[in-house]
Amino acid sequence: MSEAAEVLEREAFSDFARTTEPQVRRALVAAFGPEIGTDASAEAMAIAWEKWEIVSARPNPAGYVWGIGRNVACKRGGERRLFPSPNPPREPWIEPALPDAVEDLTESQRTAVLLVHGFHWKYREVADLLGVSKSTVQAHVERGMAKLREALGVER
Repeated sequence: MSEAAEVLEREAFSDFARTTEPQVRRALVAAFGPEIGTDASAEAMAIAWEKWEIVSARPNPAGYVWGIGRNVACKRGGERRLFPSPNPPREPWIEPALPDAVEDLTESQRTAVLLVHGFHWKYREVADLLGVSKSTVQAHVERGMAKLREALGVER
């Protein structure tokens, strides 16, 4: 590859990474918690750089990188804590039952609920990143919120 072509490839990846990395990181943090999600995002972006020729040719490169990150996170396994446990001597900063209720959601529901309600993403943005339809995201959010309301004893 010529030097000019290499420069163009680096610039294309830099532009892609600048816009995509924050989205992928937020989605992975929503799905797997801050520690695993952040690490998986970084690793996914590194893999995307190494395989940029393949990634850039995909119809949904951001979704492809999300999938890489998801695979990395799943391989890491371990316990994922989305919220730190409330400190008993003080008043909790969140509903004490919320962490367990959120973790009981399916991965798809948890990701959709946290991106839509926690990060204020539009359904279309979540759908585009995850490579699913807008109605699928809406279904995940509705089912996830219903489970959360039930687990927390909250009426609509």
